[in-house]
Amino acid sequence: MCSFLFSSLPPANDDFNRIMSLRGPDHTQGITINGYFFCHNLLSMRGDFVGQPFVSDDEKIVIMFNGEIYSCPDDYESEVRYLHDLYKEHGGALFSKLDGEYAIIIADFENNVLHVARDCFGTKPLFFGARGGAFGFASYRDPLTVLGFDEIRPLKPNHSVEYALDGTNVVERETYAFNIAQFKTGLDDWCEAFDRSVAKRVKHLRGGPFVGLSSGYDSGAIAASLIAQNKDFLSVTVEGREDPDIIGARLSAVRGSGNQAVVIPETDLVVEDLRGWLQNRVEDQPYFIVNDDGERLEAGKSIFKDNAALILSGVCGRAKKEGALVYLSGSGADEIYADYGHGGHKFFAHSNFGGLFPNNLLGRFPWASVFGSTQAAYLSKEEMVAGSFGMEARYPFLDLAVVQEFLNLTAEVKNSEYKSVIRGYLRRRDFPVKENVKIGFGFTKENNPKAKKKKKLSTKLKRMLGYKKR
Repeated sequence: MCSFLFSSLPPANDDFNRIMSLRGPDHTQGITINGYFFCHNLLSMRGDFVGQPFVSDDEKIVIMFNGEIYSCPDDYESEVRYLHDLYKEHGGALFSKLDGEYAIIIADFENNVLHVARDCFGTKPLFFGARGGAFGFASYRDPLTVLGFDEIRPLKPNHSVEYALDGTNVVERETYAFNIAQFKTGLDDWCEAFDRSVAKRVKHLRGGPFVGLSSGYDSGAIAASLIAQNKDFLSVTVEGREDPDIIGARLSAVRGSGNQAVVIPETDLVVEDLRGWLQNRVEDQPYFIVNDDGERLEAGKSIFKDNAALILSGVCGRAKKEGALVYLSGSGADEIYADYGHGGHKFFAHSNFGGLFPNNLLGRFPWASVFGSTQAAYLSKEEMVAGSFGMEARYPFLDLAVVQEFLNLTAEVKNSEYKSVIRGYLRRRDFPVKENVKIGFGFTKENNPKAKKKKKLSTKLKRMLGYKKR
Protein backbone atom coordinates (compact mmCIF):
# COMPACT_ATOMS: atom_id res chain seq x y z
CA MET A 1 0.00 0.00 0.00
CA CYS A 2 2.10 2.86 -1.30
CA SER A 3 1.18 6.18 -2.87
CA PHE A 4 2.71 8.60 -5.35
CA LEU A 5 2.43 11.93 -7.12
CA PHE A 6 3.73 13.00 -10.54
CA SER A 7 3.18 16.64 -11.45
CA SER A 8 4.29 19.28 -13.92
CA LEU A 9 3.48 21.79 -11.16
CA PRO A 10 5.95 21.83 -8.25
CA PRO A 11 4.41 21.86 -4.75
CA ALA A 12 4.98 24.90 -2.54
CA ASN A 13 5.16 22.77 0.63
CA ASP A 14 4.33 19.30 1.98
CA ASP A 15 0.59 19.90 2.40
CA PHE A 16 -0.13 17.78 -0.68
CA ASN A 17 1.20 14.70 1.12
CA ARG A 18 -0.69 14.89 4.42
CA ILE A 19 -3.25 12.16 3.71
CA MET A 20 -1.48 10.35 0.90
CA SER A 21 1.61 9.68 3.04
CA LEU A 22 -0.40 7.46 5.42
CA ARG A 23 -0.39 4.76 2.74
CA GLY A 24 3.41 4.65 2.81
CA PRO A 25 4.75 5.12 6.35
CA ASP A 26 8.18 3.53 5.80
CA HIS A 27 9.89 5.90 3.38
CA THR A 28 9.06 9.14 1.56
CA GLN A 29 11.12 10.59 -1.26
CA GLY A 30 10.50 13.55 -3.53
CA ILE A 31 12.68 14.59 -6.47
CA THR A 32 12.48 16.86 -9.50
CA ILE A 33 13.75 15.61 -12.86
CA ASN A 34 13.56 17.58 -16.11
CA GLY A 35 11.12 19.99 -14.49
CA TYR A 36 8.69 17.28 -13.30
CA PHE A 37 8.06 16.54 -9.64
CA PHE A 38 7.96 12.94 -8.38
CA CYS A 39 7.01 11.91 -4.84
CA HIS A 40 6.58 8.36 -3.53
CA ASN A 41 5.50 7.04 -0.10
CA LEU A 42 6.54 3.45 0.53
CA LEU A 43 4.96 0.69 2.58
CA SER A 44 7.72 -1.91 2.64
CA MET A 45 6.31 -5.43 2.39
CA ARG A 46 9.61 -7.33 2.42
CA GLY A 47 11.76 -5.38 4.88
CA ASP A 48 14.65 -4.50 2.59
CA PHE A 49 13.55 -2.26 -0.24
CA VAL A 50 14.66 -0.25 -3.25
CA GLY A 51 13.41 3.29 -2.77
CA GLN A 52 11.14 5.03 -5.22
CA PRO A 53 11.01 6.98 -7.43
CA PHE A 54 13.28 4.49 -9.18
CA VAL A 55 15.65 6.32 -11.56
CA SER A 56 17.64 4.45 -14.18
CA ASP A 57 21.41 4.94 -14.25
CA ASP A 58 21.15 7.27 -17.24
CA GLU A 59 18.20 9.16 -15.63
CA LYS A 60 16.10 8.57 -18.74
CA ILE A 61 13.51 6.33 -17.05
CA VAL A 62 11.71 7.06 -13.77
CA ILE A 63 9.23 4.56 -12.28
CA MET A 64 6.79 4.70 -9.37
CA PHE A 65 4.16 2.14 -8.45
CA ASN A 66 1.68 1.20 -5.76
CA GLY A 67 0.61 -2.37 -5.07
CA GLU A 68 2.11 -5.78 -5.69
CA ILE A 69 3.36 -7.50 -8.86
CA TYR A 70 2.76 -11.20 -8.27
CA SER A 71 4.45 -12.21 -11.52
CA CYS A 72 7.77 -10.67 -10.45
CA PRO A 73 10.41 -13.46 -10.37
CA ASP A 74 11.82 -14.25 -6.93
CA ASP A 75 15.37 -13.50 -7.99
CA TYR A 76 14.59 -9.77 -8.35
CA GLU A 77 15.45 -7.68 -5.32
CA SER A 78 12.47 -5.44 -6.01
CA GLU A 79 9.43 -5.25 -8.24
CA VAL A 80 10.39 -1.80 -9.47
CA ARG A 81 13.60 -3.17 -11.03
CA TYR A 82 11.53 -5.89 -12.66
CA LEU A 83 9.21 -3.23 -14.11
CA HIS A 84 12.23 -1.37 -15.47
CA ASP A 85 13.58 -4.45 -17.23
CA LEU A 86 10.16 -5.38 -18.56
CA TYR A 87 9.67 -1.86 -19.91
CA LYS A 88 13.06 -1.94 -21.65
CA GLU A 89 11.97 -5.16 -23.37
CA HIS A 90 8.31 -4.47 -24.17
CA GLY A 91 7.78 -0.71 -23.89
CA GLY A 92 4.22 0.35 -23.15
CA ALA A 93 2.99 -3.21 -23.82
CA LEU A 94 4.46 -4.37 -20.51
CA PHE A 95 1.19 -3.92 -18.61
CA SER A 96 -0.47 -6.84 -20.39
CA LYS A 97 2.41 -9.03 -19.13
CA LEU A 98 1.72 -8.29 -15.47
CA ASP A 99 -0.17 -10.29 -12.88
CA GLY A 100 -0.83 -8.05 -9.93
CA GLU A 101 -2.77 -5.32 -8.17
CA TYR A 102 -1.19 -2.03 -9.09
CA ALA A 103 -1.11 1.57 -10.20
CA ILE A 104 2.06 2.38 -12.18
CA ILE A 105 3.64 5.43 -13.76
CA ILE A 106 6.71 5.28 -16.03
CA ALA A 107 8.33 8.48 -17.28
CA ASP A 108 10.47 7.88 -20.36
CA PHE A 109 12.45 11.08 -20.97
CA GLU A 110 14.35 9.59 -23.88
CA ASN A 111 11.10 9.24 -25.84
CA ASN A 112 9.36 12.15 -24.09
CA VAL A 113 6.41 10.01 -23.04
CA LEU A 114 4.59 8.97 -19.88
CA HIS A 115 3.02 5.52 -19.43
CA VAL A 116 0.32 5.19 -16.76
CA ALA A 117 -1.83 2.16 -15.86
CA ARG A 118 -4.15 0.59 -13.31
CA ASP A 119 -4.70 -3.15 -12.91
CA CYS A 120 -7.67 -4.95 -14.44
CA PHE A 121 -10.23 -4.12 -11.76
CA GLY A 122 -8.71 -0.86 -10.54
CA THR A 123 -7.89 -2.17 -7.09
CA LYS A 124 -5.34 0.60 -6.54
CA PRO A 125 -6.50 4.21 -6.86
CA LEU A 126 -5.07 6.59 -9.45
CA PHE A 127 -6.30 10.05 -10.46
CA PHE A 128 -5.52 12.50 -13.24
CA GLY A 129 -5.63 16.26 -12.79
CA ALA A 130 -5.28 19.13 -15.27
CA ARG A 131 -5.27 22.92 -15.32
CA GLY A 132 -4.54 24.59 -18.60
CA GLY A 133 -1.42 22.93 -19.98
CA ALA A 134 -0.32 21.62 -16.57
CA PHE A 135 -1.17 18.06 -15.48
CA GLY A 136 -0.50 15.48 -12.81
CA PHE A 137 -1.25 11.94 -11.63
CA ALA A 138 -1.67 10.89 -8.01
CA SER A 139 -2.95 8.08 -5.81
CA TYR A 140 -5.56 10.40 -4.27
CA ARG A 141 -7.54 13.43 -5.35
CA ASP A 142 -6.29 15.45 -2.40
CA PRO A 143 -2.70 16.15 -3.59
CA LEU A 144 -3.96 17.21 -7.01
CA THR A 145 -6.46 19.57 -5.38
CA VAL A 146 -3.74 21.06 -3.17
CA LEU A 147 -1.57 21.68 -6.24
CA GLY A 148 -4.39 23.61 -7.87
CA PHE A 149 -5.66 21.16 -10.48
CA ASP A 150 -9.37 21.61 -11.12
CA GLU A 151 -10.15 18.84 -13.62
CA ILE A 152 -9.66 15.73 -11.49
CA ARG A 153 -10.98 12.28 -12.35
CA PRO A 154 -10.00 8.63 -11.81
CA LEU A 155 -8.24 6.67 -14.53
CA LYS A 156 -10.19 3.74 -15.94
CA PRO A 157 -9.48 0.25 -14.62
CA ASN A 158 -8.02 -2.21 -17.13
CA HIS A 159 -6.53 0.62 -19.20
CA SER A 160 -3.11 2.09 -19.84
CA VAL A 161 -2.43 5.60 -21.08
CA GLU A 162 0.46 6.74 -23.25
CA TYR A 163 0.79 10.48 -22.60
CA ALA A 164 3.20 12.59 -24.67
CA LEU A 165 4.90 15.03 -22.32
CA ASP A 166 4.51 17.83 -24.86
CA GLY A 167 0.76 17.24 -24.97
CA THR A 168 0.63 16.33 -28.66
CA ASN A 169 -0.55 12.76 -28.24
CA VAL A 170 -2.62 10.82 -25.70
CA VAL A 171 -3.49 7.19 -26.43
CA GLU A 172 -5.63 4.98 -24.17
CA ARG A 173 -5.55 1.19 -24.51
CA GLU A 174 -7.41 -1.69 -22.88
CA THR A 175 -4.98 -3.96 -21.05
CA TYR A 176 -6.68 -7.35 -20.58
CA ALA A 177 -9.34 -9.18 -22.59
CA PHE A 178 -11.26 -12.11 -21.13
CA ASN A 179 -12.44 -15.22 -22.96
CA ILE A 180 -16.21 -15.29 -22.29
CA ALA A 181 -16.92 -18.72 -23.78
CA GLN A 182 -18.80 -20.89 -21.25
CA PHE A 183 -17.67 -24.49 -21.69
CA LYS A 184 -16.36 -25.90 -18.38
CA THR A 185 -18.62 -28.07 -16.25
CA GLY A 186 -16.49 -28.74 -13.17
CA LEU A 187 -15.14 -26.60 -10.34
CA ASP A 188 -11.64 -28.13 -10.11
CA ASP A 189 -9.90 -25.44 -12.15
CA TRP A 190 -11.63 -22.59 -10.32
CA CYS A 191 -10.81 -24.03 -6.89
CA GLU A 192 -7.15 -24.54 -7.83
CA ALA A 193 -6.92 -21.01 -9.23
CA PHE A 194 -8.46 -19.62 -6.05
CA ASP A 195 -5.92 -21.41 -3.84
CA ARG A 196 -3.09 -20.04 -5.99
CA SER A 197 -4.61 -16.56 -5.73
CA VAL A 198 -4.68 -16.68 -1.94
CA ALA A 199 -1.17 -18.15 -1.73
CA LYS A 200 0.46 -15.47 -3.87
CA ARG A 201 -1.17 -12.74 -1.77
CA VAL A 202 0.45 -13.90 1.47
CA LYS A 203 3.95 -14.42 0.06
CA HIS A 204 6.91 -12.17 0.96
CA LEU A 205 5.22 -10.37 3.85
CA ARG A 206 7.03 -8.40 6.53
CA GLY A 207 3.82 -8.35 8.59
CA GLY A 208 1.07 -10.94 8.69
CA PRO A 209 -2.20 -11.07 6.72
CA PHE A 210 -5.63 -10.88 8.30
CA VAL A 211 -9.19 -11.78 7.33
CA GLY A 212 -12.29 -9.98 8.57
CA LEU A 213 -14.07 -13.25 9.35
CA SER A 214 -17.87 -13.32 9.19
CA SER A 215 -20.26 -16.26 8.87
CA GLY A 216 -20.73 -15.57 5.14
CA TYR A 217 -19.27 -17.01 1.96
CA ASP A 218 -16.39 -14.75 0.92
CA SER A 219 -14.33 -14.40 4.08
CA GLY A 220 -15.02 -18.06 4.80
CA ALA A 221 -13.48 -19.17 1.51
CA ILE A 222 -10.35 -17.08 2.12
CA ALA A 223 -9.94 -18.45 5.65
CA ALA A 224 -10.57 -22.02 4.47
CA SER A 225 -7.91 -21.67 1.78
CA LEU A 226 -5.35 -20.26 4.21
CA ILE A 227 -5.98 -23.11 6.65
CA ALA A 228 -5.80 -25.77 3.93
CA GLN A 229 -2.47 -24.37 2.70
CA ASN A 230 -1.01 -24.06 6.22
CA LYS A 231 -0.61 -20.30 5.92
CA ASP A 232 -0.23 -18.12 9.00
CA PHE A 233 -2.92 -15.48 9.41
CA LEU A 234 -5.08 -13.55 11.86
CA SER A 235 -8.87 -13.47 11.81
CA VAL A 236 -10.90 -10.59 13.25
CA THR A 237 -14.62 -11.02 13.93
CA VAL A 238 -17.15 -8.47 15.15
CA GLU A 239 -19.24 -10.27 17.76
CA GLY A 240 -22.98 -9.75 17.82
CA ARG A 241 -23.52 -9.63 14.07
CA GLU A 242 -22.91 -13.24 13.09
CA ASP A 243 -24.66 -16.59 13.29
CA PRO A 244 -23.28 -17.91 16.62
CA ASP A 245 -23.07 -21.56 15.55
CA ILE A 246 -21.35 -20.85 12.24
CA ILE A 247 -18.92 -18.29 13.60
CA GLY A 248 -18.15 -20.51 16.61
CA ALA A 249 -17.22 -23.39 14.32
CA ARG A 250 -15.10 -21.09 12.16
CA LEU A 251 -13.23 -19.62 15.12
CA SER A 252 -12.50 -23.13 16.33
CA ALA A 253 -11.14 -24.04 12.89
CA VAL A 254 -8.88 -20.97 12.83
CA ARG A 255 -7.55 -21.60 16.32
CA GLY A 256 -7.24 -25.32 15.64
CA SER A 257 -4.92 -24.50 12.73
CA GLY A 258 -2.59 -22.68 15.14
CA ASN A 259 -3.69 -19.18 14.14
CA GLN A 260 -5.02 -16.31 16.22
CA ALA A 261 -8.72 -15.46 16.10
CA VAL A 262 -9.68 -12.10 17.62
CA VAL A 263 -13.28 -11.31 18.54
CA ILE A 264 -14.40 -7.69 19.03
CA PRO A 265 -17.70 -7.07 20.82
CA GLU A 266 -19.75 -4.78 18.61
CA THR A 267 -20.35 -2.52 21.60
CA ASP A 268 -16.60 -1.79 21.67
CA LEU A 269 -16.85 -0.09 18.27
CA VAL A 270 -17.95 3.46 18.98
CA VAL A 271 -19.42 5.09 15.89
CA GLU A 272 -18.25 8.63 16.57
CA ASP A 273 -14.71 7.55 17.46
CA LEU A 274 -14.43 5.60 14.22
CA ARG A 275 -15.91 8.47 12.24
CA GLY A 276 -13.39 10.85 13.82
CA TRP A 277 -10.54 8.57 12.73
CA LEU A 278 -11.72 8.60 9.14
CA GLN A 279 -12.39 12.33 9.06
CA ASN A 280 -8.80 13.03 10.13
CA ARG A 281 -7.10 10.52 7.85
CA VAL A 282 -9.28 9.91 4.80
CA GLU A 283 -10.34 12.20 1.99
CA ASP A 284 -14.07 11.99 1.42
CA GLN A 285 -14.86 10.47 -1.96
CA PRO A 286 -18.63 10.24 -2.44
CA TYR A 287 -19.36 7.31 -4.70
CA PHE A 288 -21.96 6.70 -7.38
CA ILE A 289 -23.62 3.39 -8.16
CA VAL A 290 -25.37 2.64 -11.45
CA ASN A 291 -26.84 -0.40 -13.17
CA ASP A 292 -26.55 -1.70 -16.73
CA ASP A 293 -29.27 0.70 -17.84
CA GLY A 294 -27.24 3.67 -16.64
CA GLU A 295 -29.69 4.44 -13.84
CA ARG A 296 -28.00 6.16 -10.90
CA LEU A 297 -29.12 4.21 -7.82
CA GLU A 298 -26.91 5.65 -5.09
CA ALA A 299 -25.33 9.06 -5.40
CA GLY A 300 -22.96 11.09 -3.28
CA LYS A 301 -22.79 8.84 -0.23
CA SER A 302 -20.04 10.02 2.12
CA ILE A 303 -17.49 7.51 3.38
CA PHE A 304 -17.78 9.18 6.80
CA LYS A 305 -21.42 8.07 7.01
CA ASP A 306 -20.87 4.61 5.58
CA ASN A 307 -21.41 1.85 8.16
CA ALA A 308 -19.19 -0.60 6.32
CA ALA A 309 -16.31 1.88 6.26
CA LEU A 310 -16.73 2.60 9.97
CA ILE A 311 -16.78 -1.09 10.92
CA LEU A 312 -13.80 -1.81 8.66
CA SER A 313 -11.79 0.94 10.35
CA GLY A 314 -12.42 -0.72 13.72
CA VAL A 315 -11.39 -4.11 12.35
CA CYS A 316 -8.25 -2.74 10.67
CA GLY A 317 -7.28 -0.87 13.82
CA ARG A 318 -7.41 -4.03 15.90
CA ALA A 319 -5.59 -6.08 13.27
CA LYS A 320 -2.82 -3.49 13.08
CA LYS A 321 -2.33 -3.71 16.84
CA GLU A 322 -1.84 -7.45 16.45
CA GLY A 323 0.92 -6.91 13.86
CA ALA A 324 -1.06 -7.52 10.66
CA LEU A 325 -0.02 -5.61 7.56
CA VAL A 326 -2.20 -7.04 4.77
CA TYR A 327 -6.00 -7.16 4.66
CA LEU A 328 -7.33 -10.06 2.55
CA SER A 329 -10.64 -8.71 1.32
CA GLY A 330 -13.62 -10.55 -0.13
CA SER A 331 -14.42 -7.55 -2.30
CA GLY A 332 -15.42 -8.40 -5.85
CA ALA A 333 -17.14 -11.68 -4.99
CA ASP A 334 -20.64 -10.19 -5.06
CA GLU A 335 -19.97 -8.25 -8.25
CA ILE A 336 -18.44 -11.08 -10.29
CA TYR A 337 -19.81 -14.35 -8.92
CA ALA A 338 -23.35 -13.41 -7.89
CA ASP A 339 -24.34 -9.99 -9.29
CA TYR A 340 -26.01 -9.35 -5.92
CA GLY A 341 -28.74 -11.84 -6.68
CA HIS A 342 -29.65 -15.40 -7.57
CA GLY A 343 -32.03 -17.09 -9.97
CA GLY A 344 -33.15 -13.77 -11.40
CA HIS A 345 -34.05 -12.25 -8.03
CA LYS A 346 -32.22 -9.02 -7.29
CA PHE A 347 -31.14 -8.74 -3.66
CA PHE A 348 -30.32 -5.05 -4.24
CA ALA A 349 -31.43 -2.46 -6.79
CA HIS A 350 -27.91 -2.27 -8.25
CA SER A 351 -28.02 -5.93 -9.32
CA ASN A 352 -27.92 -6.02 -13.11
CA PHE A 353 -29.60 -9.34 -13.93
CA GLY A 354 -30.43 -10.88 -10.59
CA GLY A 355 -27.53 -13.31 -10.72
CA LEU A 356 -29.19 -15.34 -13.47
CA PHE A 357 -26.28 -15.84 -15.86
CA PRO A 358 -27.27 -16.21 -19.54
CA ASN A 359 -26.26 -19.13 -21.75
CA ASN A 360 -24.11 -16.74 -23.77
CA LEU A 361 -22.18 -13.87 -22.17
CA LEU A 362 -21.76 -12.00 -25.44
CA GLY A 363 -23.42 -8.63 -25.02
CA ARG A 364 -23.78 -9.16 -21.26
CA PHE A 365 -20.13 -9.07 -20.16
CA PRO A 366 -18.89 -6.80 -18.73
CA TRP A 367 -21.93 -5.82 -16.70
CA ALA A 368 -21.81 -2.48 -14.89
CA SER A 369 -20.26 -3.75 -11.65
CA VAL A 370 -17.43 -5.73 -13.25
CA PHE A 371 -15.24 -2.64 -13.60
CA GLY A 372 -17.41 0.21 -12.29
CA SER A 373 -20.48 0.85 -10.13
CA THR A 374 -20.25 -1.06 -6.82
CA GLN A 375 -16.89 -2.55 -7.81
CA ALA A 376 -15.26 0.86 -8.10
CA ALA A 377 -17.13 2.34 -5.14
CA TYR A 378 -16.41 -0.41 -2.65
CA LEU A 379 -12.79 -0.93 -3.71
CA SER A 380 -12.20 2.79 -3.22
CA LYS A 381 -13.73 2.59 0.24
CA GLU A 382 -11.57 -0.35 1.30
CA GLU A 383 -8.43 1.24 -0.12
CA MET A 384 -9.10 4.48 1.72
CA VAL A 385 -9.77 2.79 5.07
CA ALA A 386 -6.88 0.30 4.93
CA GLY A 387 -4.58 3.03 3.65
CA SER A 388 -5.36 5.23 6.64
CA PHE A 389 -3.75 2.54 8.83
CA GLY A 390 -0.74 2.06 6.55
CA MET A 391 -2.05 -1.38 5.62
CA GLU A 392 -2.36 -2.99 2.20
CA ALA A 393 -5.61 -4.49 0.95
CA ARG A 394 -5.47 -7.46 -1.43
CA TYR A 395 -8.30 -9.08 -3.33
CA PRO A 396 -8.16 -12.87 -3.98
CA PHE A 397 -11.52 -12.95 -5.79
CA LEU A 398 -10.29 -10.38 -8.34
CA ASP A 399 -7.35 -12.45 -9.49
CA LEU A 400 -7.22 -12.61 -13.30
CA ALA A 401 -7.07 -16.41 -13.43
CA VAL A 402 -9.85 -16.84 -10.85
CA VAL A 403 -12.20 -14.56 -12.76
CA GLN A 404 -11.31 -16.22 -16.06
CA GLU A 405 -12.06 -19.69 -14.67
CA PHE A 406 -15.45 -18.48 -13.45
CA LEU A 407 -16.35 -16.93 -16.78
CA ASN A 408 -15.55 -20.20 -18.56
CA LEU A 409 -18.02 -22.20 -16.46
CA THR A 410 -21.34 -23.03 -18.09
CA ALA A 411 -24.40 -21.00 -17.14
CA GLU A 412 -25.86 -24.14 -15.58
CA VAL A 413 -22.94 -24.38 -13.16
CA LYS A 414 -23.00 -20.65 -12.40
CA ASN A 415 -26.74 -20.72 -11.70
CA SER A 416 -26.84 -24.02 -9.77
CA GLU A 417 -26.85 -22.28 -6.38
CA TYR A 418 -26.12 -18.91 -4.83
CA LYS A 419 -22.42 -18.07 -5.32
CA SER A 420 -22.01 -21.54 -6.76
CA VAL A 421 -18.22 -21.60 -7.08
CA ILE A 422 -17.63 -20.22 -3.60
CA ARG A 423 -20.21 -22.54 -2.06
CA GLY A 424 -18.64 -25.46 -3.92
CA TYR A 425 -15.22 -24.50 -2.62
CA LEU A 426 -16.46 -24.28 0.98
CA ARG A 427 -18.12 -27.68 0.59
CA ARG A 428 -14.84 -29.22 -0.59
CA ARG A 429 -13.02 -27.71 2.37
CA ASP A 430 -15.81 -28.79 4.73
CA PHE A 431 -15.89 -25.23 6.05
CA PRO A 432 -19.14 -24.05 7.69
CA VAL A 433 -21.14 -21.21 6.12
CA LYS A 434 -24.36 -19.29 6.70
CA GLU A 435 -26.04 -20.26 3.46
CA ASN A 436 -28.01 -18.08 1.05
CA VAL A 437 -27.47 -14.90 3.02
CA LYS A 438 -25.65 -11.75 1.95
CA ILE A 439 -23.92 -10.50 5.11
CA GLY A 440 -22.35 -7.05 5.12
CA PHE A 441 -20.70 -4.72 7.57
CA GLY A 442 -23.01 -2.40 9.48
CA PHE A 443 -24.08 -1.45 12.98
CA THR A 444 -27.15 -2.86 14.67
CA LYS A 445 -29.92 -0.50 15.65
CA GLU A 446 -28.84 -0.70 19.30
CA ASN A 447 -25.35 0.52 18.44
CA ASN A 448 -26.50 3.04 15.84
CA PRO A 449 -29.90 4.57 16.67
CA LYS A 450 -30.29 5.95 13.13
CA ALA A 451 -30.07 2.51 11.53
CA LYS A 452 -33.23 1.00 10.10
CA LYS A 453 -34.38 -2.51 10.89
CA LYS A 454 -33.59 -5.02 8.17
CA LYS A 455 -36.57 -6.43 6.32
CA LYS A 456 -37.17 -10.14 6.67
CA LEU A 457 -36.92 -12.31 3.58
CA SER A 458 -40.24 -13.17 2.02
CA THR A 459 -41.46 -16.77 1.95
CA LYS A 460 -41.15 -16.73 -1.85
CA LEU A 461 -37.52 -15.59 -1.71
CA LYS A 462 -36.66 -18.14 0.97
CA ARG A 463 -38.09 -20.89 -1.22
CA MET A 464 -36.11 -19.57 -4.22
CA LEU A 465 -32.88 -19.61 -2.23
CA GLY A 466 -33.46 -23.13 -0.96
CA TYR A 467 -34.27 -22.44 2.70
CA LYS A 468 -35.51 -25.50 4.57
CA LYS A 469 -37.75 -25.67 7.63
CA ARG A 470 -36.00 -26.70 10.79
